[in-house]
Amino acid sequence: MTDSTTPTTPRPDLLRVPYDDYRALPAIANSDLSRLRDALNGRPPRPTTSLGALGLGTAFHTALLEPDLYEAGLPGINDTLVWWMVEGVQLNAEVNQLLQTGIPEPSCIFTEPVTGTLCKLRADLIVDQPGQPYTIIDFKTTMARDHQHFVEQCSGYDYDRQAAFYSDALHADRFILVGVQKVEPFKLFVFEVPKFMLAEGRAKYLRLLKLLQPEAPVPASVAGAVRDVREALNGSD
Repeated sequence: MTDSTTPTTPRPDLLRVPYDDYRALPAIANSDLSRLRDALNGRPPRPTTSLGALGLGTAFHTALLEPDLYEAGLPGINDTLVWWMVEGVQLNAEVNQLLQTGIPEPSCIFTEPVTGTLCKLRADLIVDQPGQPYTIIDFKTTMARDHQHFVEQCSGYDYDRQAAFYSDALHADRFILVGVQKVEPFKLFVFEVPKFMLAEGRAKYLRLLKLLQPEAPVPASVAGAVRDVREALNGSD
């Protein structure tokens, strides 16, 4: 583990705001980039709410990071499963230490320097301790069979893009993905995103941000999709 380095430019302030207030911030989120990616690939828009995987993931994140806000008994959510997953995370000494020292669910708003785009992010957990690497931790529910399978999924699910988007904004020293199996035996897969993967993710988010520029040339085959996403963007996450 290396000591945290002081960034050449100040980090944006971390904001502690309710999720609905964060969503209302007029800036581009990583999920907006996913919406544009899906439009470019001809995929239908994803639902904003779901009682399936998204619902379980949201419930798990709340139970783990903001347990006082957890609502038991919601339709389609297995509360016992959620708390089994939380317990699996807490039993990992390294990750539990991060949970004890980190800031849960901080938000920030920033200007991406290459495109000049006003952006925002809401991290799962940030550890900012004197003499320690500035670390962002993101928890993912997963059906991955093992650690290698989870790592292989990271690029396909664009976790590399999220890691680069967040790390560049906050000048982070480390971005750690924690995959949590949502079926027995509820294993944990801890993966620090390497530099080459961050570089790949950076190329992904810059390509998408450039397409959102009003003056950006857009291939005719996807012009309609890009226009629709530009018009629909309202700072959601």
